[in-house]
Amino acid sequence: MMWMKVCIFLQLSCAALAQLSRSQGDCGGTVTGVEGAISSPGYPVSYPGNLDCTWTLPSRGGRLTLTFTDFQLERPFGLLSSQCNYDYVEVLQGDVLVGRWCGEDSPGTLTFGSRTARVRMVSDAHISRRGFRLQWSLRGTAPPCGGVMNSPYGEITSPSYPLDYPSSQDCTWTIAAQGGQIVASFRDFVLETGSSCQYDYVEIIIGDETPRRHCGSDLPAEIASYSDVTLHFVSDENKEETGFKLFYR
Repeated sequence: MMWMKVCIFLQLSCAALAQLSRSQGDCGGTVTGVEGAISSPGYPVSYPGNLDCTWTLPSRGGRLTLTFTDFQLERPFGLLSSQCNYDYVEVLQGDVLVGRWCGEDSPGTLTFGSRTARVRMVSDAHISRRGFRLQWSLRGTAPPCGGVMNSPYGEITSPSYPLDYPSSQDCTWTIAAQGGQIVASFRDFVLETGSSCQYDYVEIIIGDETPRRHCGSDLPAEIASYSDVTLHFVSDENKEETGFKLFYR
């Protein structure tokens, strides 16, 4: 009888752990594709307590629309009720707070331009409600970026140039030497500034040399190489700038 109880206990524990793992997996993340749905963990059953989940929705240069189709969180109470002091959903555009909602005060439909959006849900340890569900769609994304440059001369620009480049970009161009010398120079260069170029940057990779990373508004030096030259452009989810233009031959 004791062994049976142990086996039953272990089976229940494993099942509980599996359920917990599934719940945690639904708590935030970065979405992909051009449309989909996001819901609070456990929806439409009551969400767990002590949540802090953030979903990131990169705009990729397109128009991002969020429509909350269901919204029911714990009602606020007391002197801080206007701040949604218990459970709440907040939406950010880049690092800027768009709004915070709780109770049954639904955000409705929100539209964003070229900035990444974040949806964050926080719950305390007490009362839980049904949660939320939203539909999202992305239209007009920036075209694919990067590629191999085989022509004897040409130009490379950041996505959308001379308009601000989109957020969340990761582009790689390779200029093929093809037995000759590559000469390349930047004619325009304006990226987000960072002390170690940790936000937006262009990385120049030449043969076996150590990659050189550039950001801010200082033009990188002219490039001259008999080896292939690779440009790796990365932008984060926040501030966007004009970008860059490079001519090569």
